[in-house]
Amino acid sequence: MKWGFFVTKQYRAGQFVKVKVTNVRPYGAFVKTVDGVDGLIHISQVMDDFVQNIHHYLSKGQIVKCKIISVNDRDGKLNLTLKENEYFKRKSKKKKERSILDIIEETEEYGFESLRERLPIWIKEAKVQMYDC
Repeated sequence: MKWGFFVTKQYRAGQFVKVKVTNVRPYGAFVKTVDGVDGLIHISQVMDDFVQNIHHYLSKGQIVKCKIISVNDRDGKLNLTLKENEYFKRKSKKKKERSILDIIEETEEYGFESLRERLPIWIKEAKVQMYDC
């Protein structure tokens, strides 16, 4: 397993490295370093907030700066995180979880309008908001 030893010597936990996204799956993004070492950015390592759809943050061909969490001793593959990437940190801070009730309170005028008339509209707005996340 000289290859694994070589990679372990070249790459180490805590090091920052630029990688190119080669494939995006629902659970994470496969990446490759300039010298051809494979790695994975698990969906939980994109940002501190919950990421429902990784495609909103990463796409094939994108180049990102990651921090190495660990290097697999057997195959030399990298386990990476974007949580310390400044761009994703800012994006995480800007993302604000709001419930549909907050939006209703901001946009609705209170009156005698029947719940039966408004409920289908609120449900539609909630579904739109859920799929935009």
